[in-house]
Amino acid sequence: MGDDADTGTARNTQGRHDTGEWTRQSFVEEIGLVWEAAGSGRMDGRVVAYLLITDVPYVSSAELARELRVSAASVSLATRRLVEAGFIRRHAVPQKRGHYFRVDDDVWVSFLAGERRHLDRQEQLAEEALARLGPDEEAPRRRLGYMRDYMRWVRGSHHDLLEQWKAYQARPHDGTPEPGGARGPGAAAGTVPADTPPGRSSNVLGAALAGRLLPDGLWEAAEPLLPGAHEDERAALTAVVHVLTSGCGWQQLPAHFGVSHSTAHRRFTAWTADGFWQRWLTAVSAAHGDPADLAWCKLVTDEAVIRRHRGGKV
Repeated sequence: MGDDADTGTARNTQGRHDTGEWTRQSFVEEIGLVWEAAGSGRMDGRVVAYLLITDVPYVSSAELARELRVSAASVSLATRRLVEAGFIRRHAVPQKRGHYFRVDDDVWVSFLAGERRHLDRQEQLAEEALARLGPDEEAPRRRLGYMRDYMRWVRGSHHDLLEQWKAYQARPHDGTPEPGGARGPGAAAGTVPADTPPGRSSNVLGAALAGRLLPDGLWEAAEPLLPGAHEDERAALTAVVHVLTSGCGWQQLPAHFGVSHSTAHRRFTAWTADGFWQRWLTAVSAAHGDPADLAWCKLVTDEAVIRRHRGGKV
């Protein structure tokens, strides 16, 4: 494809072969499959991948439709969702009609900002619904209360994530190990276990976020109930709590938890068979600690029951 005066594209960036069997087209298709497996739209992933790997500053919707071999309507729907989520941006081209899009170099910060807006809106909707429900509608009030509190909790953790990301980006990328790899007593996550697959990140979960997922009070109640509990068990329990409360699949467990998805799943299966979840909730309730910890433990326990009934599939 030659110069395209309408789109600003210097060459076909999707179909060009580089080395071996890798192509830009294969990258776009693989990212689309990853997004689909994670529960997002495959088309959305393909659009983001194309914009990430193109070597031009912006791309028109017409080119996206042509290069991805889809209809203009599919591109329109995908780009609208991605703009709302903060993944891509509209780009104005003087004296040209049509829609143009670009992606920031560090798109992930933009995504966090966009996700916060969605969390704010969902929290607001839950609050509005709670205000309109009758006091005797106990079940929906309980579910909406969890919804509101979860959105508020996740939104609060975004600040910690953003600060950790900025610190990570600022450090020299020379391949040296991360400082502080060893854990002291009470740390919520630590080094990667021996069965972590090759290529998984050795970065561990930040203390602030880990503390939100498994506060000290909840760990103190859980530790005596886990057979042979040791420091690695806290990292495993933190990872399992994330899977249960985020709704992601075991295979989507982020690498920064320092626990492989297979390890997390094995722990969940064993703990469930041992009746850990209800015993944990009983211990937390008997401790008369922070009410927020008790509410969070109840939510985790409920989700464990749901996951067990679904078979706890990996």
